Amino acid sequence: MLNFSDRLIESIKKKNSVLIAGIDTSIENIPDYFIKRFYDKEKSEIDNLKTILFEYNRRIIDAVEENVVGVKFQAAFFEQYSYHGFEVLHKLCEYAKNKKLVVIFDGKRNDISSSAKGYSNAYLGETPVFGKKIRFFEFDAITTNPYLGQDGIKPFIEDCERFKKGLFVLVKTSNPSSGDFQDLMVEDKYLFEVVAEKVYEWGKNCIGKEGYSDVGAVVGATQLEAGKRIREILPNSFLLVPGIGVQGGKVEDLKYFVDSNNMGIIVNSSRDIIYAYKNYVHSDFEKSSYLASKSIKESINAAIS
Repeated sequence: MLNFSDRLIESIKKKNSVLIAGIDTSIENIPDYFIKRFYDKEKSEIDNLKTILFEYNRRIIDAVEENVVGVKFQAAFFEQYSYHGFEVLHKLCEYAKNKKLVVIFDGKRNDISSSAKGYSNAYLGETPVFGKKIRFFEFDAITTNPYLGQDGIKPFIEDCERFKKGLFVLVKTSNPSSGDFQDLMVEDKYLFEVVAEKVYEWGKNCIGKEGYSDVGAVVGATQLEAGKRIREILPNSFLLVPGIGVQGGKVEDLKYFVDSNNMGIIVNSSRDIIYAYKNYVHSDFEKSSYLASKSIKESINAAIS
């Protein structure tokens, strides 16, 4: 099997796109007409929830697949519905994989080494069950939090190497208060620079045939100056860049995040795609999401070409 980075590059070239659609859907933001279409008064609230959440997101995936290289499922928007939400997530993961899309689990997982291994088993690798090993999810990559240090990251790195999966470590995030910790000075460096240097070390043994590491970084599009510095530290890593659009990141700034090959980024857009119907005069959310993803894809390509 090809390394994650090689599979990602193949998809980027095939789709002529670096766009990732973020699936961050809550029931209250699904159009009323769609809920009325699928709501069955003979079924429980939970059964209706599962049906509508799956059907809406399935149609979003169908609508945008032409314009995106993959989808990123934000765990919180499924965990809020308890195990019912995770049942839907499992089905959507399989659906997206069958569409040949790159599928990322955005759970920002981490813990002490034994617990981190459990997370990695669940989302990247295999879980021991009665003498056998079972793969419960088919995600291509996961986001992780580096706060616990190397022993909390090592299980993910090992599974990246073994199963040819990808890892995106939080380095500089797009939220307004990211600087509370990430911009603290450690001797003569920002903390985010120290983390980026660790990401470089962690990814040395996960290099694909195209020369890119399977271990990359999450860098918010709103963090322009930090993004430039992180690119210097991570010349052969992919940056997962959220934060364009609603969060304030500018598409035209993405040219500073790419590497010397004009590669090395994937750009996430969530609300501007999955709730695009709110910005269009017609009520067809599928058409709206298609048009939005096409427009964002073309804007990104123009900015980084």
